[in-house]
Amino acid sequence: MPAFIEHQHEPLYRVVRAGWQDPLDTSYGRARGGRWNAPGSYGVLYTACSRRVARFVALDIFRVAAVTLEDLLPAARPALAEIGWRGRVVEAITERGLEAAGLPHHYPKGTGHETTQALATTWHADGAEGIVCRSASVARAGLEEWAEPHEPWSELAVFIENATGQPALLRLSSRLDWLLPDPGSRQAPDRKEGDDDG
Repeated sequence: MPAFIEHQHEPLYRVVRAGWQDPLDTSYGRARGGRWNAPGSYGVLYTACSRRVARFVALDIFRVAAVTLEDLLPAARPALAEIGWRGRVVEAITERGLEAAGLPHHYPKGTGHETTQALATTWHADGAEGIVCRSASVARAGLEEWAEPHEPWSELAVFIENATGQPALLRLSSRLDWLLPDPGSRQAPDRKEGDDDG
């Protein structure tokens, strides 16, 4: 049985396309599926626990799509949504939480979507509001030590249909300064050739 925590810090951050009409819309991810939902299942609002993690998510998207920021039309460039939401979620950030959730201690490395989707489907059916987890995008950048606090390296997936309170859009910025490293922050090392995409 998974462990649960009250996830309280705000804001959360979501990477969206600048041309999106509704940064809280989950229909695209519901149709295609993601780490915590199978295609055509339920809606999940994928968010990052910090601007730093949002930056790694955006850079990961660029890497997978083999594009640079300059390649994108203005409407397709990333924007950053700040979101307000608090709730009781499955904890998959500590080794104890991973074990209780049925995930390996080295998660997210080597753990495919078929595993996470199956677990999340059960949790969703049982009424979980979401899951806070180690970010696969940050892991792909080379982070291997998951020391608290969790905000610099974690993501939060909100199960929209189960959420007691609905997420609220606090702010949307089309400025791109959030893609730059925070001054004085410790960055994850560059991704090494041959690293597992997990």
